[in-house]
Amino acid sequence: MGVEAISAGTMSQLEGFDSRYGALFADLVTLARALGAGAEAEDVAQEALLEARGHLQHLRDPEKLGAWVRRIAIRGACRARRRNVAYLGAQFVERLPVTTVPDVDVAAAIAGLPDRERLAVTLVFGLGYRQDEAAELMGVAAGTVYSSIWRARRKLARTLADVECSWESTERVLR
Repeated sequence: MGVEAISAGTMSQLEGFDSRYGALFADLVTLARALGAGAEAEDVAQEALLEARGHLQHLRDPEKLGAWVRRIAIRGACRARRRNVAYLGAQFVERLPVTTVPDVDVAAAIAGLPDRERLAVTLVFGLGYRQDEAAELMGVAAGTVYSSIWRARRKLARTLADVECSWESTERVLR
């Protein structure tokens, strides 16, 4: 009876997973694109779903399926971004669209942050996750996300202030 129960439970898990595939896939593609996977975003999402489905028996809490699969996709997106940066260079890596301010490329400034800070900023401000959710997805303590965002804000403020100052001085010269 034990083997039958495991078998039936596993089949039930697989059916539940398969029924959520479309929604999970769309969410993971968006996440992977936002994290810089670029043209590989769909591949990252597909690989994350295949890995998750193959290891579904390791998921302790079925309610956390989405977060678990996102964590797998985050690792894949970060690997894809590193490959893209190595091959294409940072200026060609796809990034989140932002509202433009004259000569201020916020996306480029975010892309220039260290990996952990860039990931925290993208998850929280780009994709709207709460900081505790981002911590869970990143596999770090909540305090790590808070401090990463704090450091990222300081760096972005300096970077963007430098760009704004150079833009203002250029504007004065043009007048």
